[in-house]
Amino acid sequence: MSFETLTQLLKYRALNDSERIFISRPEQGKDLTYGTFYLAAQKFAQQLERQGLQKGGRVAMILENGANWVIAFWGILLAGGVVVPLNPRFKPAEISGLLEQAETQLVIVNNEGAKALPPDLLTGSHSWQRTSIDEKEEICIITVLEQTSKDVVRENKPNSNNEALLLFTSGSTGVPKGVVLTHGNLLSEAGFIGQGHQLTATDIVLCILPFFHINGLVITMITPVFTGGRAVIPHKFSAGRFWELVNQYQVTWFSAVPTILSILLSRDEAIVVRTTRLRFARSASSSLPVAILQEFESRYGVPVIEAYGLSETGSQVATNPLPPGVRKAGSVGLPAGNKIQVVDELGNTVSTGTTGEVIIQGANVTKGYLNNPQANRESFKNGWFYTGDLGYFDEDGYLFLTGRKKELINRAGEKISPREVDEILYQLPEIEVAAAVGVPDDLFGEEIVAFVQLRPGSQLSTECVLKHCKVHLVDFKIPKNILFIDDFPKGPNGKIQRRKLVGLYSRLTAASPTPGRE
Repeated sequence: MSFETLTQLLKYRALNDSERIFISRPEQGKDLTYGTFYLAAQKFAQQLERQGLQKGGRVAMILENGANWVIAFWGILLAGGVVVPLNPRFKPAEISGLLEQAETQLVIVNNEGAKALPPDLLTGSHSWQRTSIDEKEEICIITVLEQTSKDVVRENKPNSNNEALLLFTSGSTGVPKGVVLTHGNLLSEAGFIGQGHQLTATDIVLCILPFFHINGLVITMITPVFTGGRAVIPHKFSAGRFWELVNQYQVTWFSAVPTILSILLSRDEAIVVRTTRLRFARSASSSLPVAILQEFESRYGVPVIEAYGLSETGSQVATNPLPPGVRKAGSVGLPAGNKIQVVDELGNTVSTGTTGEVIIQGANVTKGYLNNPQANRESFKNGWFYTGDLGYFDEDGYLFLTGRKKELINRAGEKISPREVDEILYQLPEIEVAAAVGVPDDLFGEEIVAFVQLRPGSQLSTECVLKHCKVHLVDFKIPKNILFIDDFPKGPNGKIQRRKLVGLYSRLTAASPTPGRE
């Protein structure tokens, strides 16, 4: 079957898989079939239309994960709207800027999400409609714009080119960019994911990543609808309940980020995985240290599939094959539905084994950023999306990422990828999270420092870490300092924000010239 829009896909599931379970809600102990879910989403769509949502109007969602999030998402699409997912942890000033940039018509919030609202939306000048989706939690629909914006679609018949999702990504600059994804982009991507991971209607995914991020949204929420599968959706990730849910629901796969896999490894080693249905663990959004991959597979007997994706491509563009296919530790695998090339600074394809910038082409790739001509000129050239990621292909066509162009450390002219240092640090079993960054240095221009978070109950000295680095790294790649911290600044997808670590270094070194601990 082929579909023009996501709503056609959902209607197909409601008609042909009406009694099949789509969503399981662990906190409530209840399930929703595709048929029941469709009726709930359709009912919510009618509420949005009564509130004044017009075809092509953008609707911001400030909600935590759960059935309400999913029903609201599909309800917006059924009403002909465009979904703008926002992080409930954003500050009101951040939310205000994003709502203005998106020309948002409506905002959907629950009690927690309302805390992120800018003050002007809390006044009586805006229309508030209080309602409920699952008959328990109250949500509010707030009218922001009364009139149709210039971007509203006026066509009566929906098609694959209609905008479906506007997702904001900060990238390496920290300035939010609006990624516009169409129904066609997302349907193509869901097909690529289903093929890449051999997903079928019998698969059950445990959703532990936030839906306001592309990984959680497309990989674990939209793709199951495409394949007819089932999604177990707790309100948030809990390391303490993770394996309990895997066992209880006979989960067959999950998508995570490296920090989550590392956190799970820091838990009790005696945890038993009782289900034999867990086919694989998926890791993406940031580079997976080889040591974490190997320890996870060894302890739990579950293959870890490292993949590569971006918001601009609707998520996944490359993945390692499932067993018995060849998986390569440290690689994000083979292109999956996309054309991928590695090019030099002039845009010429480089030879096998040579590092360059990764560029991508495919039906899932956005046509551009919202109202950002400069970013579009920099990132979209001759039909290719220039990712800003550095990497190389090996002789078997597997892609290896080495870092970001803007994160390369330039120490006296030597270009060093932070990941090279990260990989060595993660070889120490006491380390839960690690990240190397370049900091300003009067002599070398930039110098390497490494931040480390230890596993609970572990002890490790600065001297031990540096001694380990000296064994495995050439002199100019050895960090000049190791800083022990209790928590890392992370983006909404769990990716470590190295840019913020540079600022943290300045503050820490100003307060204490010799940070570290036993």
